[in-house]
Amino acid sequence: MARSGDRFEMIDGSVYAVTKSAADAGGEYVEMEFTLPPKAVSPPPHIHAELSEEYEVIEGALDVMIDGEWQTLTPGQSAAIAPGTLHTFKNRTSGTVRVRNVHRPPARFEDYIQRIHDVLAARGITSARDPRVPIYLSMVMLQYPETLAPGRAPERIGIKAMAGLGRLLRFDAELGAPGRLA
Repeated sequence: MARSGDRFEMIDGSVYAVTKSAADAGGEYVEMEFTLPPKAVSPPPHIHAELSEEYEVIEGALDVMIDGEWQTLTPGQSAAIAPGTLHTFKNRTSGTVRVRNVHRPPARFEDYIQRIHDVLAARGITSARDPRVPIYLSMVMLQYPETLAPGRAPERIGIKAMAGLGRLLRFDAELGAPGRLA
């Protein structure tokens, strides 16, 4: 379980730092700081069925898509995502972006981020260009349905297909579980 102060350095150079864990927030929320380099891997458009999400830009410019509409947030600007709202984010700039991010309630969000980090590291994946990345990301995403879910039919079909391919290839997205560490 992730704790306040934990930092997860991802294969694309992004860093997800837990600034207030769910445990330290009394289970009400989780707060993280995202540091996203140019062209960082972005999540597919997704929803959080029963939680809200907030972004506040600290440095740089973050592109946020909410219900199909893109907007660019700059330092001091924020956006709030209501439960069930389709959204995603990207760093499309040539500079680094730092963002304060809050999920209310936490819905295991910090554990989801840690699982992504730990599974990719355990499988020896060191590059965002590794063809196994979308397979493992899909497999992990489907393990956290209360945290996030693909938001539209194309994403649902694609993520389920990639996770199915991973199972077919005997990829192991469970840490410590038996299986092929492909």
